[in-house]
Amino acid sequence: MQRNAFQSVLYLLLLALIISGCAPNPTPQPVTSAPPPAPAATEAAAPAAETPAEMVKLTVSILPFLSYAPIFIAKEEGYFAEQGLEVEFVRIDRTSEAMPALAQRQIDVASGFFDVSTLNAVAQGGEIKYVSDKGYLDPAGCAASTFVIRKDILESGALDDLRNIKGMKVALTPASSAEYALDLLLKDVGLSSSDVEILNIPLPARLDGMGNKSVDIAAVSDPWTIRIVNAGYGEIWNPWQKLMPNFQFSINMYGPNLLKKNPEIGRKYMIAYLKGVRQYNQGKTPRNIEIIAAATQIDPKEVEQSCWMSMRDDGMIDLATSGISGFQEWAIAKGLLISEVAPEDLLDLSFVTAANEALK
Repeated sequence: MQRNAFQSVLYLLLLALIISGCAPNPTPQPVTSAPPPAPAATEAAAPAAETPAEMVKLTVSILPFLSYAPIFIAKEEGYFAEQGLEVEFVRIDRTSEAMPALAQRQIDVASGFFDVSTLNAVAQGGEIKYVSDKGYLDPAGCAASTFVIRKDILESGALDDLRNIKGMKVALTPASSAEYALDLLLKDVGLSSSDVEILNIPLPARLDGMGNKSVDIAAVSDPWTIRIVNAGYGEIWNPWQKLMPNFQFSINMYGPNLLKKNPEIGRKYMIAYLKGVRQYNQGKTPRNIEIIAAATQIDPKEVEQSCWMSMRDDGMIDLATSGISGFQEWAIAKGLLISEVAPEDLLDLSFVTAANEALK
């Protein structure tokens, strides 16, 4: 009897071991904390990081002048970079020297003064267009460009009769808006630029010439105007906005790289440029003065004291008031221009129109 009971107990223990060996092992649990809860169904999945687009390089001719301020601002404030543009500045001292480089695709944008060289380049078939305003002579504005006269000549009263200007030494760039302004000034007394001695010398030499009396009258813009006046050498005489109200003094120009090859990049450049213009038109703010002074190497006090060229927020060129037609007539009469250039051959305002639309 006891033997049977012992066998029964042994049998039950053996059966329990067999059953436990057949059961699956439990899954090991990590030792770390529990994973975070799944995001709510309403949360959008985070987008994958975008690969930065490659910057497009552009070459722009510049000079360290106040009228280039919107371009300096656009670069320094990152407006070009916003458009995916890496802008390289190249100094070209005369607009006439920039025209071949622009037409031959060596540079992408030329920013310079309205003169005969550009008109002749277009008349000869060059793929160059005026694409936006870069400064005009506002009749209600300050003397952004002017003739300065030596102080001793002004005080003598010699030019109370303008005909006494004959034979005087006038420093200016020939075949430019400066010579045009001089001819407009002298027209009423039957004289022209051929009745004076024109000195084609750089701006620093004009300042020195006023000081040593080797120059009688000089065509200048700020900061050279205030430098001559502050030095006591001369005074402002016949500001150009009185002689040529609303004249298109300076322009931005595109060559074939942007006109034909990649107009979309031309539109992007113009968007950034107009943002620079609009910041410039906020006036002599500390930030604008800082940028301009650094880019031009002009003392900040001179930058603040200078007359800043008027520029249109929308960058448009108004043919009706620009004086372009009168300038061409003058240049042809002087034998400086091959033939008159039609507005449709000279202007392409599609870039500035598109930029204004994008900035609305």
